[in-house]
Amino acid sequence: MLSFLPSSEEECKHFHMSRAKVLSVFRSLHRARKKVFQGDGVALAVGRSKINDEFRKHTQETDANKIKELITVAEDSEKLLRKTVVQGKAREDGTYEIRITEDTVLEKNTLFDEHAKLPVRGRKKKCSDSPDT
Repeated sequence: MLSFLPSSEEECKHFHMSRAKVLSVFRSLHRARKKVFQGDGVALAVGRSKINDEFRKHTQETDANKIKELITVAEDSEKLLRKTVVQGKAREDGTYEIRITEDTVLEKNTLFDEHAKLPVRGRKKKCSDSPDT
């Protein structure tokens, strides 16, 4: 009997639930990749390869706690990809056009006042600043 197959009915149920969850998060990551990198063939291909490689690395994993941990990492990665990665293209005028999705988290921007008086910080000492002994 193969060692990675479940041996009891309880293990079998857990195995099928974990497998379904892994497949679900795998598909979610690929959907996020397609949405975030839409129109960028290189980024789409690199993202597909990276996702597939990471999942392939762990196909023989049997430890339930490790599987849960890997699922959590994959879910967090999917959220991070959707919410924080934006696609930018250089324009001819030297500026960039940024493609933001409805999932992108936007922070309130504060305009910089170029006439503001900023505090001057002292320079930290480096090891090379000490006198030779």
